[in-house]
Amino acid sequence: MRKIRRLAVRKEFEWRINREIIICDKEEDYMKRLAEVLLLKKEVSAEVRACSSLSMLEKLLEIGKMQVLLISEVFPYEKRKQIFEGRRIILTANHCRDLGAEEQELPKYQSADVLTAKIMQAFQRDPHVYSLPDGRTSQLIAVYSPVHRIGKTTFSLKLGKALAEKENVLYLNLETYAGMGGFFKEEEAQDLSHLLYYVKQDDGNISVRISSIVKQMGNLDYIPPMKVWTDLQAVSAQDWEMLFGRLIKESIYDTVLIDLGNAVISVFEILKQCDRILFPGAKDVYARAKINQYRYMQKVLGYQELERKTLYVDMEKTLRQAVREALEIMGESAGKELKHASRRTTS
Repeated sequence: MRKIRRLAVRKEFEWRINREIIICDKEEDYMKRLAEVLLLKKEVSAEVRACSSLSMLEKLLEIGKMQVLLISEVFPYEKRKQIFEGRRIILTANHCRDLGAEEQELPKYQSADVLTAKIMQAFQRDPHVYSLPDGRTSQLIAVYSPVHRIGKTTFSLKLGKALAEKENVLYLNLETYAGMGGFFKEEEAQDLSHLLYYVKQDDGNISVRISSIVKQMGNLDYIPPMKVWTDLQAVSAQDWEMLFGRLIKESIYDTVLIDLGNAVISVFEILKQCDRILFPGAKDVYARAKINQYRYMQKVLGYQELERKTLYVDMEKTLRQAVREALEIMGESAGKELKHASRRTTS
């Protein structure tokens, strides 16, 4: 009986994630509350995602199976029509002046029960569903080095921006002093500690939480780093594993890029979870000594397998050359892995 129940729950989950409602509104607090209300409603048998910009909406459309779009009237009709031709419900404060014939107007400030009922009516009427592209995979990449002052964070951000030109990338900084007011200017914003809290509470749809915390550097998305490094040290290996696992499985991102520092108590466990490790280094005697000690620790602690997925990057070159070299090495490595996998399956 328990086995039958587990199978039923799994089928219900699979059906839910194949049907999506997306909320797009610049009022982030309202958007977040509406998403939570919908997720708590038993009659809403669908995944609910939220975003605050058209660029983020386009990213969600690339991977999702959206059936209904709830979008604010502040976005003009031509943009709304261009970005999604399916069922559109326009969230209005007063009255939508450019409402299309195929759109439905919905006053946003009313009771949760009324909002839910009207949204579900539209959801049931529209049979169109956008499909998830076949073969999409996500990867976890770490940039780590025991060698200091070689431009690791600058390299990580440049690499992330280069990857983000072709795919959805989320950057996470796990360093003692990430440099608030430097690379990351949102000093009062929610940060990585808030996202970890939501994950530890098993707080429903992680995509909703990410959309209310994430910031952008061009095409690259990032979560503001923790402001107090003792909070970073307090995170267990199990909590990091839970966070990264949910980001890979539930978020819109093709690549999660971790800028990893030594403040994290579980450095080797995090590296073990990663698909690739980019290791910025140099050739001077002091850098080589640090790298040799790192390899010695790998051996002593039993993490020799990390060497197989580690790609060394020469930081004595210019930053542009280092990033280009890393991209080339990653491309060659992926090609070899694919070739090796195809040989295994045909042998």
